[in-house]
Amino acid sequence: MRMPLAGTCAVVTGASKGIGLAITKALLEQGVRVATVSRTAADLEQVVRQLREQYPDRVKAFPADVSQEEEAVRVIGEIGRAFGRIDILMNCAGVSQHSPARLEALERQEFERILRTNLNSVLYCTRETLPYLRRQPQSFVLSILSTAAFHSSGGGFTYAASKYAARAVMEGLEQDCKGSGVRVASISPGPVNTNIWSHKDVPVPQERKDKMLRAQDIAEIALFLLRLDDNVHIGNVTVEPWFYQK
Repeated sequence: MRMPLAGTCAVVTGASKGIGLAITKALLEQGVRVATVSRTAADLEQVVRQLREQYPDRVKAFPADVSQEEEAVRVIGEIGRAFGRIDILMNCAGVSQHSPARLEALERQEFERILRTNLNSVLYCTRETLPYLRRQPQSFVLSILSTAAFHSSGGGFTYAASKYAARAVMEGLEQDCKGSGVRVASISPGPVNTNIWSHKDVPVPQERKDKMLRAQDIAEIALFLLRLDDNVHIGNVTVEPWFYQK
């Protein structure tokens, strides 16, 4: 049996831009009510104002830094009270390294910044959302990981460590939820042309970004997973751009 999407409620973290925004738009097109979450309140409010022009009653903004436990607890509680239910959690919040760094050059603040966003947000949001998801006959948790969750590159071990750890969380959750109404999956993309590249110390040439995956590509894969019959399990989808070369 397929999960009916129209009328369900989804929480999307990192929703103000990039993959999170693309997934938000894709869900709204399917009739889903969406609670958008981002720590950049001004950007989130602007995005939601625009989305409300087309979907006036189905999208709301919930500013929060879900890398912080108390913020994740607060915002998921607010969403649960506002919508009365949660059927889908999309863990899209994420950051990357500003530049490659050898181990001996590791800075604690940079390491903790990446771990908090890429790992802690997945842990806290999933933990707080699960009681709502378990109340529904069908529900879904999906996290955006990375090919770095499987292969660490030289100088990129900090980012890879955060994604490896988030992958471990999702694989453990799969086992906890197997056979229940809560389905669990991840998408692990290679380079995606989003705003994340604007934070790099060394700018990435536009011709390279043009050959990357698009945020819309990841949103389409997310919808594909949501639409599968509930007897089908795909734990992770790894996707790479076909023409891109590092």
